[in-house]
Amino acid sequence: MKRKEAVYKGLEFIDVYFTDNSASSPDYFQITEFPTRLTAGKNLFKLRGHPTNLKVGGVLNFEVLDYNGNPIYSQVIDYVDEDKSRVIAIYIYADTSPGDCTLTILAEAATINGLPVPTEWQGRPNVKWTRTIPVNPNVSNVSEIIFEQTPDVSVQEIIGVQLDRIYSGSNQFVTYSTGTVKYFSYNGTPAIEIQGGTFTSDMSSGTVTVNTPTNPTPLPNYAVSTTAYVSTIKKILNPTVALLDTEYTALSSQSISIHTYTNFDYSPFSLTYEQTPTYVETENSQSFAFIEIKGLEPATRDVSRVKVFTNNNGTVGTWELINDIELEETELFVPSTSSLYPDKSIGIFTSQSIINTYWEGKSYNGIQTLAPATLTWTTASIENGMLITSSSLNLDANDQVLVAQIKSNYAGVFLASSSYKVSLDAIGTTTGTNPAKLSIYLSGSSFYQDPTDFFNQAFSTKLGKRVGEISVPGITQRFDDKTFSFESEYSGTGVLLLVVESGQWTVSDIHVTSDNDAGYTPNYTRIKSYVNTTHKIDNQLNFKVEYYNVNGEKSKQISYVNNLDWEGGNRYIDGDYSMLTGSLYVADSLNSGVAISGYPNSGFIRSLGYEGYTSGFPGFLLWSGSALPGQTTKYGNPYAGVGLELYANTSSYFRYSTSDNEIDIRTDKFFFGNPSSSFISGSNGILSISSSRFVLSTQGDVTASNADFRGTAIADIITDRSVTISVFNSSSYISYYTLPTGQQASRLYLDGTLGGEKVRRVTFYCDLKHPIGKITTPGQKLEVFLTNQYDFVSPPPSYNGPYDVSLYNLFTPSDPNLIPGAYDIKPIPAGDTVVITNVDITTDAKLQTGGSITLFDHNFTSNVAANTLTTSQSFYATIPVINSTRTITSFTSSIYLVDTTSASVTLTLPGFPNIGTVVTFKKIGGTNSFILNPAGTVPIDGALTKTTTDASASIQLLYQGATYDYLILNAYGTWT
Repeated sequence: MKRKEAVYKGLEFIDVYFTDNSASSPDYFQITEFPTRLTAGKNLFKLRGHPTNLKVGGVLNFEVLDYNGNPIYSQVIDYVDEDKSRVIAIYIYADTSPGDCTLTILAEAATINGLPVPTEWQGRPNVKWTRTIPVNPNVSNVSEIIFEQTPDVSVQEIIGVQLDRIYSGSNQFVTYSTGTVKYFSYNGTPAIEIQGGTFTSDMSSGTVTVNTPTNPTPLPNYAVSTTAYVSTIKKILNPTVALLDTEYTALSSQSISIHTYTNFDYSPFSLTYEQTPTYVETENSQSFAFIEIKGLEPATRDVSRVKVFTNNNGTVGTWELINDIELEETELFVPSTSSLYPDKSIGIFTSQSIINTYWEGKSYNGIQTLAPATLTWTTASIENGMLITSSSLNLDANDQVLVAQIKSNYAGVFLASSSYKVSLDAIGTTTGTNPAKLSIYLSGSSFYQDPTDFFNQAFSTKLGKRVGEISVPGITQRFDDKTFSFESEYSGTGVLLLVVESGQWTVSDIHVTSDNDAGYTPNYTRIKSYVNTTHKIDNQLNFKVEYYNVNGEKSKQISYVNNLDWEGGNRYIDGDYSMLTGSLYVADSLNSGVAISGYPNSGFIRSLGYEGYTSGFPGFLLWSGSALPGQTTKYGNPYAGVGLELYANTSSYFRYSTSDNEIDIRTDKFFFGNPSSSFISGSNGILSISSSRFVLSTQGDVTASNADFRGTAIADIITDRSVTISVFNSSSYISYYTLPTGQQASRLYLDGTLGGEKVRRVTFYCDLKHPIGKITTPGQKLEVFLTNQYDFVSPPPSYNGPYDVSLYNLFTPSDPNLIPGAYDIKPIPAGDTVVITNVDITTDAKLQTGGSITLFDHNFTSNVAANTLTTSQSFYATIPVINSTRTITSFTSSIYLVDTTSASVTLTLPGFPNIGTVVTFKKIGGTNSFILNPAGTVPIDGALTKTTTDASASIQLLYQGATYDYLILNAYGTWT
């Protein structure tokens, strides 16, 4: 802090008419209080002055000289004690010479020893009082705390949540023992270096223990008891070196001296420290008082502690203590002074995000502003450091600098004529011709910008107030806890600037705080105190701040802040075994609101005034067990079991009771569900139900996907859902497949499989590519209605199938080895409707034409035995089954069945059968190869062989003559 300088007056050499040698000068100066010694800080003595012996309006002069005869600063303060004494403060600093000092007081007396002062001694000092006092600047000050002006106290409420602390691994305190450490002296400070491990910033203030140090040196020339080395960590310099608080010493019964070791080799160790927690917000909101105290520096003594009290305007009683704080240096640059998170300097770089959030880089080349300096987080040579670099400047010229500064959003608040200090760690490396140099500036409304400063002249932007610099005399040097004191000229705000004039710099552990020497109080502090608010509505609080010295003696001057509106936090109950006994009322009075009651064998919640269903009073009741003793339900039974009543009147209520075994809802309107999906609703005598598969409209219309009527169902008209199949939606109802005969067929899906609707009435408004072979219906034993409304005058160009809409007669042969050469096809004439009487299309079908129903004539039936058909015109014929390799010299059947279950089969076909011969080969089993090999050089579609392994493959061939050979008419399966 900035010290006050005394000017030597030489009062001890001034001649006076009378020298008062009394202890307290009762006849002249009337010393009412005098210290037994002067200690660190602002000491005081009090004098009242004799009302008649001293001349009224006369000059009072005083001087304090230390043991060496140097002046000690002293001043009269603007304060009058209760007994009208004036107070003189004497400033003792840490470097004030200890020993006896001399206090000399001079004044002009009107009367001395009862006689008027001679004329020649009038109008000038004529009486002197001198006294010696011992000085010890290393002892705490015990003088009375006196303020010339009572400190300015402001209080505002902060509503925030309770912060829970979460620790990695769920351990608040952890022990680290990876690697080994050696002990040595680092610039006169004990230190350890780790090998095979790493120090982190969390380990600062941790406790390191080396149970058995290896080879401690130097050894004493007498026997000592070897003890474990234990010390706390003072500072982490980098990931491998840490400074310690305690030297390694040993005692011996042979010497009164303490032996100090300066080294030991790498040894096993353990390091116990507290992890930095992650703070997690809870549901518990709390009320905090954010208290700022400005002008805290007293005229005498040192404020060691501050106590904060509150008093509720609505409560008669005494002040309640909410905080008792020992004053420490206040950090000026923190993320937010109003945050409930612990204050932490934004100059502690634990990650790159800290730098990116709170700091910004700049670079200047004379009046030019260049690309911003790069600010990079590093732990390479210094723990949690910020490296300041640039790719556009080499800092050769005096007007080229890099700047790392705190962003203006996070400016600190400074008070006029107050003392502060900035401290930091840094490593500087000379990279050019000029030694590495780093300057420290403060900029903002609180600081005078010296116009003669070179940087304030050279750049387009004035840097501010220069408070210090660091220079590297050699190539590289580390600076730890480098501190610069400064004063603010005005009240306002400011930011810190680190100006790299030359070289490369890495900085860390930056703090800007209020500054106070031992025995002196900082001029500003801020306090966050939890306030337990017992009453919340229209609540006002008063605050009282008391100031105490190191001995616990309170200042007579007290600060008050009165009549502050106070919201308070919420009421929050947590814990596994929290309990409220009796009843809890949530209300603005005891006659209305909600009551929560807990009794033996019962618990219930009710609106106050509701006494049960039969009371006729509106309200609600939620109960479990015996509730409302003496009251009964609507059935006259006591309240028991579990239940809920929401009661307005006998026409409007909701009631559920397990003891009465009912749920009873009385209402004119109701709605259950989601209006955009499914629901049940009713009002004005109308019921409406809607779901994905069932709809009851308000008009009484019912839409359902399935309906099962038991007994008798009576309806005037029952209309099926129907669908019209056209070229635009046919893919949602029709797919294609191959019949065993090789014929292509359509499969009609009426169950929604292909994405169409579930129906049993179909109108075709397009031509089918193939006749219908199979129909999949939406249910069992349904009649299916197929209507052809499409009548081509001529087929479309791409059409190559049967005309219009047709059906295959897919009957089942009595012999499974027999299949027809081709299934019969029955067209549905345009405008006609076919009624399929069963799921299976091969059963009877009826053709409805002209309003009459007739049997659908298949031209043949499905129950004809194969052995009864012997003529070539018969539909059935005996079909050969081949299961081994053979040569067919001539075709004796139009269809051959091939079984490859036991072995592969190769068939050699006739080289020159009759032109126009059509023959079909079909596999009926096995996955072995089936190979067709025409005799000679007769190919099949240009290939000498055709092969398949598909179990149900078939192929139909047409012999066209020597020129054209075999042509494939139809093929099912994969053929190569």
